[in-house]
Amino acid sequence: MYYIQMSDIAMELQNKIDALEIENASLAQKIGELDKKERNMSTRIDEFVEEWYEQNKDLVDIGEIEICGKYKVDLIPDDLEKRIYTKMLKIVFAYLARSL
Repeated sequence: MYYIQMSDIAMELQNKIDALEIENASLAQKIGELDKKERNMSTRIDEFVEEWYEQNKDLVDIGEIEICGKYKVDLIPDDLEKRIYTKMLKIVFAYLARSL
């Protein structure tokens, strides 16, 4: 009788292990999908900033200053400005994704 109970316990434990392995595989797949979406979002942000900056570069040129009221000097190159905007949006996206 004692041996029957041990085999029942062993079967129950094996069933739990099998269920956990299935759940683990499912969660690993979901993590992979989230990583892929995050990488896609990074690319989408890069593309958005590139397009947005080209359309609005005269309005959002943070490195441009005016000297003596009539000369304009661009202290920050456009590529660096784009990288700043891109990093800023990625930080905001990461913050929002974590809060949801």
